[in-house]
Amino acid sequence: MDFLPLSEILARGEKSVSPRALYQLQQPLVEAMIEWRDSKNSGEQLSEQSVEISSDGKHIRLVDASSDEGENIACYGTLLLTALDHSTLRDKRLRRIAEQCAAGEVANLETLHLMLERMVSSTIYWLLLAIVLAGLALLALVK
Repeated sequence: MDFLPLSEILARGEKSVSPRALYQLQQPLVEAMIEWRDSKNSGEQLSEQSVEISSDGKHIRLVDASSDEGENIACYGTLLLTALDHSTLRDKRLRRIAEQCAAGEVANLETLHLMLERMVSSTIYWLLLAIVLAGLALLALVK
């Protein structure tokens, strides 16, 4: 499986980050950062070169990151904002989370993971609510 550094994907220009790759930059990357922290690794600052995405966009790996959790979260926010700028996806909630990370407003990786999970869960709840309301509307029309 071929992996490309995120920097190479971003260098392709506008709309170079696919929605599948952008998904990998959310919870899967945060999980990789948690594993990195828990394995007591230390390295350079998290950057576009230290994150690699498979050519099909289905897998991600972390090559290098700092041992400082706060620094990693701030760098993650900046990295995610850049990826959002290079994506066709326009997600305001994800951008807000990225901005909070870049500004140093997120305390730890577990909080960040929960923020991303809550964002996905709320989307699912809105979809379920829309389906239920559409069903009720159809029932009202049939009577």
